[in-house]
Amino acid sequence: MAIALEHRPVRRAVGTPGAGSLSHLVRHVSERIASAWQRHRAERELESMSFDQRKDIGFRSSDKTTR
Repeated sequence: MAIALEHRPVRRAVGTPGAGSLSHLVRHVSERIASAWQRHRAERELESMSFDQRKDIGFRSSDKTTR
């Protein structure tokens, strides 16, 4: 058995503790907005599919019967 690990060091702002915090905040907010938009688009695409198409790709039916 072989395990391959990859280590990528985290880039941190150099200098005072508050250095780069504004650019980090702007980048973080823009990434969250882009992620939310992509999630929204994917949900819209899935909702536009017929029930049979969604079932074919693995989505369960909406009825939740407990046994």
